[in-house]
This record gives sequence, structure tokens and C-alpha cells, in this order.
Amino acid sequence: MKKTVLLDLGKLKDLYCGLGQVSYQLGKKLDGYDDGNIEINFLLPQNFSRVFKAESEPLSLRRRYFPFMCKKYDLWHAIHQDSAYFPASRSTPYVLTIHDLNFLEEKREGKARKRLKKLQQKVSRASALTVISKFTEEIVRKNLNLKRGNEEIPVFTVYQGVDLSEGPQKRINFPLSDKFLFSMGTILDKKNFAVLLDFMECLPDYQLVIAGRKDSEYARMIEKKVEALGLRGRVILPGTVSEEEKRWLYCHCEAFVFPSKYEGFGMPVLEAMRFGKPVFLSTYSSLPEIGGDYAYYWKDFSPEIMKKVFLTKMAEFRANPNLSNKIKEYAECFNWESTVVAYLRIYKKILAGTLRPEA
Repeated sequence: MKKTVLLDLGKLKDLYCGLGQVSYQLGKKLDGYDDGNIEINFLLPQNFSRVFKAESEPLSLRRRYFPFMCKKYDLWHAIHQDSAYFPASRSTPYVLTIHDLNFLEEKREGKARKRLKKLQQKVSRASALTVISKFTEEIVRKNLNLKRGNEEIPVFTVYQGVDLSEGPQKRINFPLSDKFLFSMGTILDKKNFAVLLDFMECLPDYQLVIAGRKDSEYARMIEKKVEALGLRGRVILPGTVSEEEKRWLYCHCEAFVFPSKYEGFGMPVLEAMRFGKPVFLSTYSSLPEIGGDYAYYWKDFSPEIMKKVFLTKMAEFRANPNLSNKIKEYAECFNWESTVVAYLRIYKKILAGTLRPEA
């Protein structure tokens, strides 16, 4: 008898955030999947009911507060740890994907402890956990109890895919020279964008675009500092950009700069690499794992040191005409086809009762 798997794509309601794009890409790749043994269904925001052809269920108050009154599935996959939706029955196998535990650093101790306790409840009921990097797995094992009786809850690293390099482009509506650097992400303290402003003071020939949601107090601080340093016109914060504008920025920038302190994965890094661009990263969290030997790293955020690393490595990049293609080839190893294959393998093992922890 055919088994049904429900994929929680609720984050599509915020399509242009990282989790929104993860949801969309997984939805595209798994839309209509039915191999005769497994059929994939989606949990979707109301306005996405016609985007996919797969059987779907809308997000609803009934599903959130009275799941026992809702349709049952043979397996449920929550693709991020903050979902408020659960299977109709506690006996339904439940796969939980954990992206990061950044809140341990971002929140005050009391709030962080409360949030960790809530996440532990989800972990304790999970049939399996997936994480998006080895770094995240390390943090999960350090902070969460993965024991259930005498057994350990299996944990699998499933890297996210990247699918951006092909498609239409649109120039952003800001004056830009031919020499600009690009960075992207929600403008929050953990992204560490402030160090780029002092860095830009040392690079008078360059402009910098930092794209992303900018409704935070940290974003307002960044904009004030731009004014105070006299960088208006050289440092541009356009807010959230469309996929077409993002492609254009990746395609035309000199380099991608990303000094973030807390990343569970770092999708923008691989997106930039898909365009063959040199990327400059911090050595924090998952970034060395994801950037590998094909990225350049800032170990020190002193502006003069950042400048020295940047100019030295850019000279190396320009002197090696094959390096851009090697960077592209490396980034292409992170693709949604591989992600989907890994998830389907986990689903099938759970449904067959043969799932075991990774060696």
C-alpha cells in the first residue's frame, strides 16, 4: 500500500528569506513525486495552493491547535525546527531538520534556555534528525539529549542545494560603478556587517551592496554609521532584493564578502560561488566547512588586515584564470537533486523500519 509523506513548507509565506527559498526549492524538486510506494504531500500557505501540483493541505488554526482532527500521514517532515505544526498522531514517524542553534548566542540566557527546552521536546519525539552541516550536528550533540531510552535518535547531515546561476537578471535601481562588492543577509548583529564599513574606508575605489531585510535596530545602526563615516553612495543597503536582482548582483560584483559569526550553512556563499566569484568569509561557525579550500578567510577584522587579505587574494584570483571555473565546479556539488535523494533515502528507511544512526 502506498505511503504518504507530508512535507511542511509553511515558510513559503516569507518566500525571499533563506527558509522560504529552501521550502520553494524542495517543493519544486519533490512536486508530484510518486514512485508507487511513496507519495509526497505538502503543507502550504493558502496562497501557494496552486503553485504545486502535489496533493496539499493549507496551513490552518485547526492543524496548529487541533491536529488530531486533521488528515493523517504515514510520515511527517518538518524542514525547520521552529515549525508550529505537528502530525495528527504522536505515533506518526516525525523527521525534524535543525538548521542552527544560533539563539544560544543571540538570546539572553533565560530565553535561550526556554527555547532549547521547547526544541528538546521536538527532538525527543523525532524518529530522526537531519542537520544542514557538520558544524550544526556538533552544536546539536553538545546541547540536546539525543537519547531515547537505550537508543540514540539518528542524526544525518544533509547539505542544502543551490540553484540560482541560471535565470533572468535585473539591475538594482541604485547607481553602481564597475567595482563593487556584494554581501547579503538579514541585517542582524550575527551577520557582523559593521566590520565591512571600516573595511570600506580602506578601499576608496570600491562600492559595497549589502542586500537583505533591514527592519532591525542593528540595521538602523549600520545606516547611521554609513552616514557618520561619509560612506553614503559607496555603501548601499537596498533592502530585500528579488531573485532577478540577486542574480545580477552576484554576476556583476567583484567579490562576495560575508563576515558572519553565526551560520548553520551559509547558502549565499555557495550562490556567489556558482557564479565563479571569489568569496571572503569569517572563520566562524559553518563557513569554513561550506567554503572549503575555494574561499578566502578573514581571521582578524581589523580593517587594515582585512584590506591586506582582500587585495592579496584578489591578485591571486586574477592571476589564475582557471580558478573561477574551479569555484563553480565546487559549488555545483551542493545541489537540490542530491538533497532530495538523501531525504528520500531517510523516508524509505523509516517507513521500512530499517533506519539506523550514521556510522
